[in-house]
Amino acid sequence: MTGTLSRRRVVATIPLLGLVVGSGCLTLSPTVTIETTESTVFEQLAVTAPWASRSVATTVTLTPEATTTNGVTQLVVIAESGSTFDSTTVDSGQTSVTMYLPTNQNAAIVAVNAVNGTVVERRPVVTDGNKLF
Repeated sequence: MTGTLSRRRVVATIPLLGLVVGSGCLTLSPTVTIETTESTVFEQLAVTAPWASRSVATTVTLTPEATTTNGVTQLVVIAESGSTFDSTTVDSGQTSVTMYLPTNQNAAIVAVNAVNGTVVERRPVVTDGNKLF
C-alpha cells in the first residue's frame, strides 16, 4: 500500500513539475527587499509563498496615510526591462494588497494618484532566492 501511495504522489507531481519547469526557474525561499525608511506610502513587503516560478506573490503593506492623505489609487510593478509587470488599484483606507514581483531581478514599485496622474512614490525592489533550475 505504501508503494502505491508513493507512486501516486510521483505521478501527481510530474505534471506540476512540468508546469514549473516549462514556466521558468523554480526559486525556493524567495525574498523581497525594499527600503521603506522615510517612505510615506510603503510600510513593508512580505513574501506569501515558500516558492516562486515566474513571479513572487507579495503582500504590500501601505501606511495609513497612503490612500487618504497621499491620494494613492494605484500600485504598479515595473520590471527591469521597463515594462509593467503587475498593477492593481487600491481603495481609500486600504492598507494591504497582494501583488506579483518578477523573480530574481530588480524592479520598482510605483504608487500613483490616477486621479491627477502623478507619481506619489517610487521605490526600488529586489527579489532573490535559491534558484533550483
